[in-house]
Amino acid sequence: MEGVLPTTALVVVVVTVGAITVAAHFGKERVGELRAWARDNGWTYTDRHPAPLGEAALPAEPGVRRSRHQHVLTGSLGLYRVTAFEHVQTVPVATEQRTGHVERVHRVVAVRTPGVGTDLEIRRRAPHPGPAEGAPFGAAFDTSGGDSEFARSVLDGDLISWLLADPRSRSLPVRFTGGYVLTWAPMQLDPERALLAADYLIDLLEHIPRQTWERCTGH
Repeated sequence: MEGVLPTTALVVVVVTVGAITVAAHFGKERVGELRAWARDNGWTYTDRHPAPLGEAALPAEPGVRRSRHQHVLTGSLGLYRVTAFEHVQTVPVATEQRTGHVERVHRVVAVRTPGVGTDLEIRRRAPHPGPAEGAPFGAAFDTSGGDSEFARSVLDGDLISWLLADPRSRSLPVRFTGGYVLTWAPMQLDPERALLAADYLIDLLEHIPRQTWERCTGH
């Protein structure tokens, strides 16, 4: 029995070191793939960035302890500047023994807007049984934000009809903040899927009346 504990401890150490080595290998491989994608498509890649969207307010998990931004891709789609990255947040989780922590990754895709100073979030309501009550848009979407004038201008008849009809709105919440409109999802960054999300944001911007941005400071 005296030799069992040291042997067990050695096995744990070997397994742990092996897991760290494998994770590091795949991490370097992924960095290489994203860097190559950026180079081939005329974008830029940054492994880490303290604030890829400046002062924009990113969606936060409840009780988040710390966060970081990694795998940042920046480029253009037509006339629009696009930024995509992973937002990694450390959050508490309850276990049988104690409270631990886990990292949760969200892919964020953001497009520069024609103006700044906006604050509005639009997301689909969870589906519920039974007939919808009230106006179709209010029954299908939740909106929040501190800029009621901007919200009234954005949520005109044309954009409301488009949001109700476009199936992408079911899975892509949007937030206007810090001179960007962004969307997020619980997944790792995949460049091609990020481009699809950016296309949705650009389509959304093109359904907003030009006069909406007149009171906003231009870039």
